[in-house]
Amino acid sequence: MSTLEVKAIQAPSGYNLAMPAGAVIQVVSTTGGGSDISTTSTSYVASGIQASITPKFASSKIMVIFNSISFTKSNTNQIGVGVSIYRGGSEPSPTMRGGVRRVTGGDAYWIDIPYSISALDSPNTTNAVVYEPYFKCWGASGHFFVDHLQSNPTLTLMEIAG
Repeated sequence: MSTLEVKAIQAPSGYNLAMPAGAVIQVVSTTGGGSDISTTSTSYVASGIQASITPKFASSKIMVIFNSISFTKSNTNQIGVGVSIYRGGSEPSPTMRGGVRRVTGGDAYWIDIPYSISALDSPNTTNAVVYEPYFKCWGASGHFFVDHLQSNPTLTLMEIAG
């Protein structure tokens, strides 16, 4: 029996190797990063957690996955946290949004809520694309604090062949 062993396969000059639709072409992931966020804003605020990917093909889709949020609630009002994944500093259309459930009653306390948001984006480019989760408060007089060290958030980007 013969064995064929190769270290790499490369297309001849001038040719692109085609990947079947749905194949994962590359993965980029970042954990933590940025600084803690403390806000009462009902408008989206940048998290400082960024990941950049340079698609190999303009027809590719980018699967964006953001995991793990923890926050504190500082008063007795209802509070929740809205999350939106921005592309290049602004919300793409369609948006990539989600949220963490509202909390009521009690004094300030820490809440550990495992959370995940995922979306398939179509940036239609072969230039570098930067993704970043943005947060906002839900509820009147709300306040939340996201602790990057405690919650260890992860932002993962996967280029998917179109």
